[in-house]
Amino acid sequence: MTACAVLVPGYRGSARQPIVLAIAKRLDAVGVASKVAVLSTSPRPSLGYREEVAALRAVRDQVLAAHGGPVALIGRSFGGRMCALLAAEEPPDALAIVGHPISPPGRPRPRDEAALAAVRCPTLVVQGDRDDLGPLAVLERVAAGNPLIDLIVLRGAAHELRGPEEAEAAEHVGRWVAGMLGIVGEAGRP
Repeated sequence: MTACAVLVPGYRGSARQPIVLAIAKRLDAVGVASKVAVLSTSPRPSLGYREEVAALRAVRDQVLAAHGGPVALIGRSFGGRMCALLAAEEPPDALAIVGHPISPPGRPRPRDEAALAAVRCPTLVVQGDRDDLGPLAVLERVAAGNPLIDLIVLRGAAHELRGPEEAEAAEHVGRWVAGMLGIVGEAGRP
């Protein structure tokens, strides 16, 4: 059995999305096998996100069949939303979300809030304090009601993480996931 992770890029993102590559590199360094799940390339998501969640479930099942687990779901933006929706129904061993677009201005997303509040697995949210799509006040409120949620705030970061912010987010995710999946030794140490 090998610790593994499913990485999900942002909406219409590819396996070459820079933050996904940075996280995959960090996971590899700590001994976590990873696979990228590209959920959608269409201009609009499916009704109720059924197709995206089903595609994520299928990739998770493939990864578990290949590696045996434990497994983490890791999503960037829209990918994080989909990971949270699946995790609320079928908890993985760990869930990490980078830049959760939980409540864009004028577009509250009660389903996203409910899914995150309902997760029953260790959960990490890495969020910029200037992320308009995922206001910290909403995430802090949800995290306050669920002791399984760790919230890391990247000071000065907006929704689009670049350069040092991207590297910092990848470092946090890699270290946290390694700890949650029981990786011990030099590679998994903080």
